[in-house]
Amino acid sequence: MELSGRWRAIVADDNLRRRFSDPSADDDGWVDVEVPHHWRSHPNFASSDGPLLYRRRFDRPAPAKPRSWLHLDGLFYQGDIWLDGAYLGDTEGYFFPHCFEITEALAARSEHLLAIELTCDRPANKKAKRNLTGVFQHWDCIDGDWNPGGIWRPVRLSETGPVRIAKLRVLCTEASAERARVEIRATLDAAEATTVTVTTAIGRPGAAVRETSAEHSLAAGSNQVQWRVPIEQPALWWPHALGDQPLYDVTVRVSLGDGDPSDTCTRRTGLRRFEMKNFTATVNGERLFLKGSKIGRASCRERV
Repeated sequence: MELSGRWRAIVADDNLRRRFSDPSADDDGWVDVEVPHHWRSHPNFASSDGPLLYRRRFDRPAPAKPRSWLHLDGLFYQGDIWLDGAYLGDTEGYFFPHCFEITEALAARSEHLLAIELTCDRPANKKAKRNLTGVFQHWDCIDGDWNPGGIWRPVRLSETGPVRIAKLRVLCTEASAERARVEIRATLDAAEATTVTVTTAIGRPGAAVRETSAEHSLAAGSNQVQWRVPIEQPALWWPHALGDQPLYDVTVRVSLGDGDPSDTCTRRTGLRRFEMKNFTATVNGERLFLKGSKIGRASCRERV
């Protein structure tokens, strides 16, 4: 379920902070905003450095699966999260996604209030910055007055079985015309100790898919699992100057004894091997000349 779209927002003060997360609190005087956004893109907050308070009401029937999750794909930059007046936790980092389990809250009622307090401090000294905000707060091509704070990536709900794929990383560690090898690392969040079957399906979109499966014993909580999958006669990914850019879908499915998937996650990747030795770059064993360009501040402003 997507929770992007219309939210309500207001600049925070000490009085509002104490009561805004209460579902019974009134927000009639707040401003409608469209999320995702940066708050300065809205005329009411165009000169604000925050913090801002956000609220979003939504209806959700009883979940069909055992566990429910709130996903915050990007809050810029530090946030505190409440659901139905109960504090879920804090977030930090604009690109880093955060996830909270909300199984009990969604099972308790059908009407809900999601409340977020969000701040993005302006760096007082750009030579000693504390926030990892990159070019968003220190770049000639962006107005130095700009504050990028806001719910700038989607907010959504999801459901899983007893085991969730909390993180999934896919890395090609070997690539040649005869063979490629993909290394997969996953963090599996289990509600209780159990044994699962992890199935990996790899193939090009619309083409035949090769599947492999293995059993893993999990403890309750977070589990780190790692495995490798070989691919014979792969279609290699090349930079534009050297060839085509075929992609593969890597789908990981976690199942319990009943065979029904508890959770599924897909990553799209290219199969290639990049190396840099003695300042010489190679892709799939072929030498690559790295090119770039430098533009001045004036031309950069013109592009923006």
